[in-house]
Amino acid sequence: MRMFRRSKILAAFLLLVAGAASASSLQHEMRQVERLRGLTFLHDVREKTIDRSDLRPLIRQQLQSEIPYTLDDYIRVLEDLQLIDPKTTHVMDRMFDLYDSQVLAFYDPGSHVYYSIKELPKAVAGIADASVLRESVVMHELTHALQDQRFGASERDHALRRDTDGELAYHSLLEGEATLVMMEYLLDHSGQSFDNAIKSDALMTMNAATADASIAPDAPKYFVESLKFPYIDGLRLVVMAYRRGGWKEVDKLHSNPPRTTREVLHPEEYFARFDKGEKGAPPFHPVRPKNVLTIERLGEFHWRFLVGDHATGWVDDRVTVMKSGDVTAETTWETDENAASFRDAYVAFLRARGIDPKVTTSGQTVTVRYHA
Repeated sequence: MRMFRRSKILAAFLLLVAGAASASSLQHEMRQVERLRGLTFLHDVREKTIDRSDLRPLIRQQLQSEIPYTLDDYIRVLEDLQLIDPKTTHVMDRMFDLYDSQVLAFYDPGSHVYYSIKELPKAVAGIADASVLRESVVMHELTHALQDQRFGASERDHALRRDTDGELAYHSLLEGEATLVMMEYLLDHSGQSFDNAIKSDALMTMNAATADASIAPDAPKYFVESLKFPYIDGLRLVVMAYRRGGWKEVDKLHSNPPRTTREVLHPEEYFARFDKGEKGAPPFHPVRPKNVLTIERLGEFHWRFLVGDHATGWVDDRVTVMKSGDVTAETTWETDENAASFRDAYVAFLRARGIDPKVTTSGQTVTVRYHA
């Protein structure tokens, strides 16, 4: 399901700021992407221009269409899982404020339409050269259209609709690739060598440094970190692939993409599996009984968000949130020591939130139950 995923409409350029495209045709921009990426579009990309005042209702509509419960329940699950402190006020308003401040243009794989937005967000207006960065946004978002046409990104995304961890891992490939194309454009435009830049860690450093430039300090940390992850860690993964064999090597990733956020966080593990031709875990697709609000595989990213490095050694998990507010987190770890480290850190975290959990440990398996 799509509990924690960024809505398709939020697959927008986050890490650098720019104005949205307003040209009546994307032909010039499409040719630029083809030149940079070394792939051709199969057909034209439709474009629609909207006012920024239309964005929030569109985001709300998209989110509601992609989750199997109300938006109020969406926030409730985040709070029940302690990804957002239940004491946080006006969570939904803050969520939409964050998205509104970041979305500058986007490609919607559901409708296969590129949306441009007439006005800059207030948070980024005047920060940078809008003419150059406007083009970089188009490069980024049209790369998503190219991924859709050449690699079936929207179909794969749909197949992962109930797999929180798998979907975030897949979006890390998509966003990392689109960010690298955008950076290639910026370097090319400024007369700098892309090949020289990619040999160093300068691209990742620049990307991470600009990630928080326009984010409000009171935005809930979970929304911020889950938005940033595909761009920062995904870029690192794609750069490693590019160093192995250029864009042709990146092409190959789409036939066997990362299946977990663990593989994104530890790309050497992903490439070891990839080189052997082994497929990753199948999509997580649990049956949800009527008395259950959601069942999730959270993955290493989410556990690291909650307990930091004590999530090292994650193997698998299944987290059930009942409509009653009861939560059961069943987790598996590589070693007994990993399991014990996670257990102690997670219990301490929950108790700091005023929750007294019941814990069962059996070797590498830890099960934690509590009422939110």
